[in-house]
Amino acid sequence: MKNVKIITIESDFGAGKKGAKMGPQSLLKELPVDLLKNIPVHVINTSDHPLNNDANFSLNIDAVLHTQNIAIKALEKIFTEGGVPWVISGDHSNGLAAISAYKNCYPQNSLGVIWIDAHADLHSPYTSPSGNMHGMPLAAALGLTDQLHARNKVDKETISKWNEMIELGSKRIHPKLLPSDLVFIDLRDLEEEEIKGLLDLNIKHYTPVNRKEIGIKNIIEESISHLSHCHHILVSFDVDSLDPSISSGTGTPVPDGLSANEAIELISAFLQLPKLIAFEITEINPILDRHKPMEIEAAKIIEACFKKSSFIG
Repeated sequence: MKNVKIITIESDFGAGKKGAKMGPQSLLKELPVDLLKNIPVHVINTSDHPLNNDANFSLNIDAVLHTQNIAIKALEKIFTEGGVPWVISGDHSNGLAAISAYKNCYPQNSLGVIWIDAHADLHSPYTSPSGNMHGMPLAAALGLTDQLHARNKVDKETISKWNEMIELGSKRIHPKLLPSDLVFIDLRDLEEEEIKGLLDLNIKHYTPVNRKEIGIKNIIEESISHLSHCHHILVSFDVDSLDPSISSGTGTPVPDGLSANEAIELISAFLQLPKLIAFEITEINPILDRHKPMEIEAAKIIEACFKKSSFIG
């Protein structure tokens, strides 16, 4: 059993659709009380921060930076106390916080990241078609400027803010993540610039075709083997990796995703890793699907995963 502490990052500044900031509390309310007993919860809510929706190809970047800096400090405290944070966040721009906090605490270590997501989140202001920051956390972690595949003319202020995003953390370490230390699972919705970046960087990745051809068990084994050289592992689970037939209560649902059973098999295996240093679930949007609320469906999956693993008692 790991020394788990919950951090909720209740912001959706990086998303194109609002509502994900309510996801963390919605999920916690659906999980059994007995499952969460004795686990401390630290709430981060920066929803009152002023927005800058007109920022050049980096919408609300000031608010995202503000939120990340607060979350990093809270996550650093957990790491230094020997804890394992369970991050429940609004949108996936918040996924940069745990990576940044880890590198502040363990600057010489290599962090392996398993990113379970329909999207690669490898955009930057140079390539993003929307400017939504939830499509950029891994580009920031990898220190990408993507000028080689640029489609946007980025102004000086945005370049400065993006560099600040890349250097997040008190030690300003960048890059925080190496391409060889990253694995994508169930990628299926990428723009041309992200595909080029994925191939240029030779990042290990699995698509629904791979899942159907080799199965979840082999994906698990290959992912663990690929990251065996890393000191620790962080697992980030975006609920849009699930098939929309389960629930469309997330900002960017994409067909042909994971079934509930596949998600349980996948996540529960990773939660048992001795090297696991953090687990994140993100992008639950309670206002987008009230027919099959995502918080209810996600809670069922998470409860099953915890029962199959030793992540919590």
